[in-house]
Amino acid sequence: MGRAMRGTRSLAPVIALLLLSGMLGGTLGAKPSTPVASHEARVKSVTLAMRHRVFKTFSDVQEVTPQKDFLVGDSDFSARVVRYVPDFTMNLKTGKVVSRSKEPKNPAFQIIVKEKKVAQDTTWAFMNMPPHFGRKSMLAFKVVRIDFVGAPPIVADTTKAVSTAPAPAAKAAPSGTKP
Repeated sequence: MGRAMRGTRSLAPVIALLLLSGMLGGTLGAKPSTPVASHEARVKSVTLAMRHRVFKTFSDVQEVTPQKDFLVGDSDFSARVVRYVPDFTMNLKTGKVVSRSKEPKNPAFQIIVKEKKVAQDTTWAFMNMPPHFGRKSMLAFKVVRIDFVGAPPIVADTTKAVSTAPAPAAKAAPSGTKP
């Protein structure tokens, strides 16, 4: 047994050197990679756009850290991102939220909203859908950007946004002129 231990110890410097050189998938100065159950452990921050149900002119955009409370504007509301689901889907029979994959194909964040530090609502913020209000919700959230540890960020595509404002009326050409 002692001989096997000595042999293992003599390989340790070689394995460390291979990890540092990148030959075993490591990078210089990086911690050895460990399997991650989901992207949840890799989310560094999420940028949320917020709206209020009653005060239509209220809007706020904040970069927040999961599991930490943040204030919503200058109101009595605060919120906390409590869960990340990389590929959101819901079982309609059970109401259970699950992820179809570990890849952020339909990313969503569960948010607990508090008023004066008392939980008032639980809602979801999505990147691929517009913000929505629950029956009792005063605030709606939309994911604008997700920053990951060790991976490039994901930014919402705002070029597909559809304006809800009416189209401007066409101007009539002055009489006597050709178009």
